[in-house]
Amino acid sequence: MITGELKNKIDSIWEIFWTGGLTNPLDVIEQMTYMMFIHDLDDSDNLRAKEAAMLGLPYQSIFAEEVRIGDRTIAGNQLKWSIFHDFPAAKMYSVV
Repeated sequence: MITGELKNKIDSIWEIFWTGGLTNPLDVIEQMTYMMFIHDLDDSDNLRAKEAAMLGLPYQSIFAEEVRIGDRTIAGNQLKWSIFHDFPAAKMYSVV
């Protein structure tokens, strides 16, 4: 059973989705999974960049290049969680 601070955080996130119009639990889980994946991918990329810098090795971020989605091109760094999570909702929607 989840209790305490973790439960409060989950309830808070659930409330955000609910007020945003996502009421189906499967949709909420899907969106949360996407966000966790993006966050973990950013953390992994940052760790590898720091390790390469400490060892004096070259490193190219997986977010370094532009991404082509249909007829649009998006700068890869906009897909990093550390940048993406500060976007207003409309910009998040347009990026994704």
